[in-house]
Amino acid sequence: MDALWKTIKNPVLAIVGTVSVIVGVGGMILPLVAGIPFLVLAGVCFRMLVS
Repeated sequence: MDALWKTIKNPVLAIVGTVSVIVGVGGMILPLVAGIPFLVLAGVCFRMLVS
């Protein structure tokens, strides 16, 4: 299981981070969608991706 996580970790973090940025920016434009939590999630994903 650990080897599987190491294999798929980077692509999953990149996809989740990218989708979170898109939803976060949409949340800045649309008043009904909270944008800040998604941008924070994207920052966490990209930080984990780099380290």
